[in-house]
Amino acid sequence: MASNKHIVLIMGGPSSGKSTSLMNLKNQDRFAYLNTDLKALPFADKFKVNVEVPDAQQVLGFINEIEESEDIDGAVLDTITFLMSMYHRQYVSGAVDGLAAWGAYGNFYRNFIHAIKAGSKDYAIMAHEEVVHNEQTMMMESRVPIQGAVGKIGVEADFTTILSTKQLPIGRLEGIENNLLHITDEEKEDGFKYVFCTRVTKDTVGQKMRSAIGLWDRSELYIDNDLEQVFTRLRDYYSNSATTVDALSAVG
Repeated sequence: MASNKHIVLIMGGPSSGKSTSLMNLKNQDRFAYLNTDLKALPFADKFKVNVEVPDAQQVLGFINEIEESEDIDGAVLDTITFLMSMYHRQYVSGAVDGLAAWGAYGNFYRNFIHAIKAGSKDYAIMAHEEVVHNEQTMMMESRVPIQGAVGKIGVEADFTTILSTKQLPIGRLEGIENNLLHITDEEKEDGFKYVFCTRVTKDTVGQKMRSAIGLWDRSELYIDNDLEQVFTRLRDYYSNSATTVDALSAVG
């Protein structure tokens, strides 16, 4: 069974546009929203399911239900940072057998990652971003702040597609033209725009953007922070890749 390619990790700091990237999901009414941050969205949503997760372990059951449902096309987890913090608070902190509790913590994370990779739905995993100084490279680096061995290895290692949310001044976007970047009159008036950054550049060394080769054109360094555009690109890219593999297999 091939692993699910329609998964994206969205990293960003506070007020950088993570939640607003969900607004334009075309089939929002066919998506589940799993809220571990326990805060309201900044817009009136139409999600098929909108759950404030009270117990971290319930997330695995939610993923199973999402996979089995014919009425749900995908899900958003907001955020994996708070999910793991919730698990730590509920099941690790104060545990009598700390070693066993940390082992279960790691297993829970691995089971979650396996569940979405073995699934068939679209998944957007939101994550808080922390910028820290790497004493070995002497550079500032971004990471998803998660406790334990999971955090040391790095959540980012489990994702093929990683985007970073940014709030940029309009002047920073001058000269950047692509079909996925649209600057509205309101954004020009406000003087800034929320965007996704798709890859690492000389100005973003140490950050964790990542994608399959050819998923984004080089002109698509910055695109609208619109998750619908991202899922559309993932479907198109991997659909074409699968067609190529099938053709090569037939020739072989």
